[in-house]
Amino acid sequence: MSNNQNIVLSDVDIQIMALLVQDARQSFAVLGEKVGLSKTPCWNRVKRLQEAGVIQGYSAKIDQAKLGLEIRALVHVVVEFSEYKAFEAAVQAHNSIHWCHAITGEFDYVMEVLSSNITEFDHLLRAELSGLPGVHRFTTSISTRVIKAA
Repeated sequence: MSNNQNIVLSDVDIQIMALLVQDARQSFAVLGEKVGLSKTPCWNRVKRLQEAGVIQGYSAKIDQAKLGLEIRALVHVVVEFSEYKAFEAAVQAHNSIHWCHAITGEFDYVMEVLSSNITEFDHLLRAELSGLPGVHRFTTSISTRVIKAA
């Protein structure tokens, strides 16, 4: 099936995806038991969802605070249009940028940045983010707590 086509999902497919979001490490036997399938049919459904591009991968959730990354901020950025490719490449390579989205509206991008303390955060803004290719201006908001995360 082409990744450009929409896939029709059954109720079981939706249940499987919801269970994988909660815990992607559970075995196919356990997962199948929860949705009323044996191991092999469950594995076949997950494989079909992966091949169709519905399931794009698996990842670990990391507690950033336990790594000493106490400052979490959202940065809204305006970039010179002619520089967007260089900006996006620099964002991909920057370790302090947790995620970045191209957006519509007053700003071109919104990103989440992480740093260990306010001094490091100040340096990140003034010396690093302001120097990314094409950055015209940006505004920042420090997150005080996460209400819901992916």
